[in-house]
Amino acid sequence: MDIFQTIVTSGELIYHFLDAYSAHSKEARSLAARFKWDIRVLQQIVQHFDSRRLQNEGKLTEPDQKLLQETAEYLQSLAARAGASCARVQTQEWLSRASSKVLWFHRRKELQSLEQELFEWTSRFDIRLVGLPPELKTIISSISEEQDDAGSSKALCSNRRMHRVQALAEEARLAESRDLFLENVPKTLRKTHLRTGSEYSILEFKSEQVILESRYFALASDSGPRQIRVLTQCHRQWHPERPSFNLIHSLPFPPSPATATTLKSLVAAQSGSRRMPPLHSLDQRYRVALHLSTAVLFLHGSDYLHKNISSESVLMLFNDQNDSSLKFPYALGKPYLVNFELIRSFALGSHPMEPSSDWKARIYIHPARQDPRPRSFIKSYDIYSLGVVLLELGLWRPLERFDAELSAADPDEMQKALNRIAQELGITMGKRYREIVQWCLALYGDQDVQPAVLVREVLSKLEDIVEAIG
Repeated sequence: MDIFQTIVTSGELIYHFLDAYSAHSKEARSLAARFKWDIRVLQQIVQHFDSRRLQNEGKLTEPDQKLLQETAEYLQSLAARAGASCARVQTQEWLSRASSKVLWFHRRKELQSLEQELFEWTSRFDIRLVGLPPELKTIISSISEEQDDAGSSKALCSNRRMHRVQALAEEARLAESRDLFLENVPKTLRKTHLRTGSEYSILEFKSEQVILESRYFALASDSGPRQIRVLTQCHRQWHPERPSFNLIHSLPFPPSPATATTLKSLVAAQSGSRRMPPLHSLDQRYRVALHLSTAVLFLHGSDYLHKNISSESVLMLFNDQNDSSLKFPYALGKPYLVNFELIRSFALGSHPMEPSSDWKARIYIHPARQDPRPRSFIKSYDIYSLGVVLLELGLWRPLERFDAELSAADPDEMQKALNRIAQELGITMGKRYREIVQWCLALYGDQDVQPAVLVREVLSKLEDIVEAIG
């Protein structure tokens, strides 16, 4: 239990520090609220295990010990960050003199740097709550079932809504779905071709800009908060020309250009007859990798399988209000995971599908899904696809350029070839990034990866890289 006590003790000290400075900083005020909520969550986890110990004559049962160990490992990096931030506060002696307004203005820059560090801490905590085992998420939910203030976890709130809809009886779920269904489709949304190559058409709806996606079945819930990089589904409509729905996704800001491009189109961009060289900073690639991994964790933590992850499934949005230095090719924009045509809940299972005959599409599909008798879809197959996308992102080359190694390969040979190609990442992105990608690409066909393992092997390592270069 030491790891939890470390976080709680450090968190309480940091909370008092932020609370003292909140009179001079909106960020400090917001962070103080979030830290207060984080501490309550951790205290609730401690109390849960303490009560379980008392119920079993002072000892934890074997399943409880395993759960405690897994949770401790899951939050290990957060304990280290909390301790480091706490030491920084104590060393600078800020806490004892926090009420001094003169000190605030004198050390504003240092304090804003610490605030950013603490903001990242709370963001990490928020997304990790989504991946906790169901027993602990139930405990956390009881703290604030409908809480939606500055202190609560937006990721957990959205995750809870998705689980709540899944748990409804069929009739109630249909009623919930009907609330999102758009009966009278305006002319602005009556578009047959939703995509042109690697670009999505941006349409107008209720004075907002949206994109549409086609899906054979309607999703039963909304998507995640903005920081998770999954667009919010605001409505859906029935497509009159084929048996499918159009999902209407709202965009977080006015985009530029007039069409929304995918990661594939940016990686393959050309200037005249030549491929456009990368002009963005390397740290932007690491951040894109982190955001995409977070989006996959959110879906898996919410009991959903994407089933269609590729570089065509990543929308790259650029804010129209930004200057040219924040637009392609000098910047990569904000990545969002889209292309939810095949998304399914764990509970609904997954039916085998005939793999594409095009090797360019099969690159992203795990070999176990390409067998003559393909297996039902599991989380590992999404993570494998994520690894292929991270490979393409890190190389900044479309994998079609490796046709000599990939085009004629059978599924198992293709997996080995991708791992060999990933060796090049050591030069372009470094050893740690290469190891992350190769871990994703080496997953076995029956190796179902739980959210805590995804955090340990991918998310935490990418966070460390982003933090180191930031």
